[in-house]
Amino acid sequence: MTHVIVEPGVCGLTADIKVDMADGYTANIAIDTKCKMIADLVDGLEQPVDVFALLGLSGADPTLETARLGTRIHAGCPTIAGIAKAVEAASQMALPRNASITFVDD
Repeated sequence: MTHVIVEPGVCGLTADIKVDMADGYTANIAIDTKCKMIADLVDGLEQPVDVFALLGLSGADPTLETARLGTRIHAGCPTIAGIAKAVEAASQMALPRNASITFVDD
């Protein structure tokens, strides 16, 4: 299992994401968050999800992005990236490494 916690910023709606691989190509995504839009997005994904389709590696639009477009979730929401990174790490398409966004006052 891959476990990721996303602190999204000003909204304060932390997301606790867990991804279990069902097999080499599909995964089950669970999320605990007070953000209704993110919770509804994950609940709306057919589980287990096709990892390649979710990430846009199947030749079609990424189902994660298509699902986001069907909601009011803004494109800069770091929880969307956190879901993608958790799936990548769980499926061994990426190493599990922390990421960050830092604002710099120049």
